[in-house]
Amino acid sequence: MKPHLVLVAGLLVGSLVAASCSSRHDSDEYEQKDQAGAKTKPVPAPVKRPTSLRDTVQLLMQQLDTVRRIGCWDEDFARVMTVHHAGAQRLAAVEIAQGKDSTLQAMAKHVLKGHERDNHVLTLALTREPPAGQEYRPDNTKDPFVRRMTAALAPLRELPPATGSIDADFATLMQLHHQSGVALARVELSFGRNEEVKAAARNIVRDEQVEVKQYQRWLKAHALAPSN
Repeated sequence: MKPHLVLVAGLLVGSLVAASCSSRHDSDEYEQKDQAGAKTKPVPAPVKRPTSLRDTVQLLMQQLDTVRRIGCWDEDFARVMTVHHAGAQRLAAVEIAQGKDSTLQAMAKHVLKGHERDNHVLTLALTREPPAGQEYRPDNTKDPFVRRMTAALAPLRELPPATGSIDADFATLMQLHHQSGVALARVELSFGRNEEVKAAARNIVRDEQVEVKQYQRWLKAHALAPSN
């Protein structure tokens, strides 16, 4: 996928608002702050040229930490997941540019195509009218949705040591990335209301679990399976 297509997908999600949010309000103060910020559409960080795999993951985490959450389960999952997918596409771009293993090169190309499709589905599934209120408070660290989203991203914050092999590091990091993606999608399946977004989440769980096993088999075959 070309860098400008990743940017377009991020912009689409940043500008669309889900209608599946309920009409209840956690607090007037929080709602007013969200409405005041709604006029400014979030602009994702520019997609950089492929550099190193670890730099790519660090950029991904920076972007995930700054994704604007409005307090709607479906909308916020879709926003986070499209950024998460864009990170996988950048990892794949590094493998395509620098890797040597033909199997992993093919898998990287599959990531580019599959994640482009998923992001397209997510952006189209988000509906056309603004939410009436918040379903949760993004700044409430004790909220179950917030806790589970945070836990899903946690593995990407503590990366294993680099091996010095682009191929091995790509397989290891993509395995972690996809495990994180499956966890995020399961949060949507537990909380979400938009059936199209939930269908996309089910597809992510199905597809990325298969790909995790493929990366694990590659690592095992090359005697590079994680010790844990």
